[in-house]
Amino acid sequence: MEEESERLRLLDSADTLENWLNLRAHDETRHESHEMPVLNLPTEPHIISKAPLERLPPIWAQSRQEVCESFEWFRSYQGGVYQNDGTVKGYLLSGFPAQRDCFECGGKLIVSHGGGKADSSRIQRGHVTNITADDQRLDDLSVRALMNNYRTGQPIVLLIDDKYGPFPFDLVGRNVYMAVLGFYRIIHTWAEYQPSNSNTNGRVVRYKFAFQWCEGQGEPWWLNQSNDSSVSDPAEKRVKAGPKPAAMSPLKPAHLYNECAGCLQSSPHVFRQTWACLNPGCHFFWMTHGALLPSQLNYNPEFLSVIDPRPLPFSYRGTLLPTKLVLNPSDGVTTTYAYSRGWHCRKCGRLSCRSAWEHYKCPSCQDTHKIIGNIRPAKGLLSFPVPVSGKFLDSVVDDHSGIKRLPTTMFYLEDARGATGRCQTFVLPEGKGSIHLIQTSRLAGAEADRIFEAYQQQAFDGTLLFRRWPLRNHKLRGPLLTNYFSQNSGETYHYVGGTDNTVPFDRAPGAVIQARELIQKRIREALAVRYEFNEVLSAAYMEQQKMAFHSDSERGLGPVVAGLSMGSPALMHFRSLSKYVPRDQQLTSILTVVLRHGDVLVMEGAGVQDFYQHTVVPCNFRIAATARWISPSHT
Repeated sequence: MEEESERLRLLDSADTLENWLNLRAHDETRHESHEMPVLNLPTEPHIISKAPLERLPPIWAQSRQEVCESFEWFRSYQGGVYQNDGTVKGYLLSGFPAQRDCFECGGKLIVSHGGGKADSSRIQRGHVTNITADDQRLDDLSVRALMNNYRTGQPIVLLIDDKYGPFPFDLVGRNVYMAVLGFYRIIHTWAEYQPSNSNTNGRVVRYKFAFQWCEGQGEPWWLNQSNDSSVSDPAEKRVKAGPKPAAMSPLKPAHLYNECAGCLQSSPHVFRQTWACLNPGCHFFWMTHGALLPSQLNYNPEFLSVIDPRPLPFSYRGTLLPTKLVLNPSDGVTTTYAYSRGWHCRKCGRLSCRSAWEHYKCPSCQDTHKIIGNIRPAKGLLSFPVPVSGKFLDSVVDDHSGIKRLPTTMFYLEDARGATGRCQTFVLPEGKGSIHLIQTSRLAGAEADRIFEAYQQQAFDGTLLFRRWPLRNHKLRGPLLTNYFSQNSGETYHYVGGTDNTVPFDRAPGAVIQARELIQKRIREALAVRYEFNEVLSAAYMEQQKMAFHSDSERGLGPVVAGLSMGSPALMHFRSLSKYVPRDQQLTSILTVVLRHGDVLVMEGAGVQDFYQHTVVPCNFRIAATARWISPSHT
């Protein structure tokens, strides 16, 4: 679900660390405590009494998916650190803080621990594995990426969710799950011991990072809780900055760093009580006078008064807000990857997924923007390359699958003046069923062409309501929408949308009725049998969208499932259900077929769904109509 992260690149920062670490050392008198607030911080992170949030944040969301699909600075569906090309773009502050994590100076100084190595559970093929907390290391992906940002000075976007205790305002009261704070730089980093009940040592190493608000992007939005509801990039607001501290200290003043006699590395004087070596590889790490540091520690206010004087680079200004919508592209193509992503409402600030085919609609303020695009004819999609090796054209069968490929049979089309088609049948082992791939030539594809265009026209005008529906089972906060658009006609299909996504056939869009008729006709022609279907699930896939591995295991499902493929080619993979594969073996595809425009694939026999899963991966824009018989009494 994070494949788009490889397409993102960090903007170049203005200066490297070397350009500003070598500032002339200031006199020690410039570091007197009266010049900065004394941070007498508690040892344990605390939950404060939160004030009401008077106005919504400029950028906020109600689900993790809304952020990942709409906000380029954070696209991590699970972790709290989003990195790209070895540097961090976004960092989420959430629950489960470490000791001495803090939110100070009105949120312009935030201390947090690097992500990873906490107690966790991993579910793989239905089995739960508990993973105990462990030491973080410099070569851990998240720690290494954060250290790269520290060394280069590249800004990071910080986000919070409603579980982040130190934030002074109540996000829950405004139904805000996640909110964007703004751009920060890492100005300090060090390692600590943190207590751990699960680790055998009773403690683990955690890397801490001090984030400082980047000047040049206005004041933090939460410090100005006025009734101004306009949404704009803070960097675009030319507001006066707050008063500067009396002293502008270099980032590594010599008097705050001491060299360890054991490892000969310098460590900063982080804590008020004492200095200690903060190199986890040293025998004297976290020790003073031969003993571990006490659990009750407070930050050295002089250390945290050291600030980064550089403003936000100009190349970053104006980049926090997602780009504005392009509702009527010059080429008329609205099925590219960009149009499958979410958007940012400029009226209320909410990020949201694109859940409707014909428009963008904000779920909070109902602001709606109609999408205007051209109908894409099938002929422009047929030539997209299929990502397969040269060893097969239409299908490949795993040698150890037990699947038997029957000879290809030819058949005549009912109304094409002698035109023919062909059918390739794959017989599954132990009587589990058969899979039929029914193909016709392009000369006989006019009917599929018309249906494909009818689907698009009816989706644009709202006759056919293509929607992305919430998945029933997932582990993320908030709803998680499918990675494709769908609409169901006939009997209710609970796997996608249920009754909310179903219209009876007497009110079904014309494209759906035509698709069902073509599927039934192709089965009559190729297999010489008659099947009547009372349900059709129509699915539309934009560029890079796909359906995950699944089985059509609806209660009351008949033994035959058949689908019409339209638009770009696609690969359909079959694999055994995980419960039938030994845990020490990987789940691999046992059958792959290429679906082209106008092809009909038939899964015959209940065993196909009982013993196997399938997925379809389109090469580009594609629409599919899958027909079933579902018992009317299945609900």
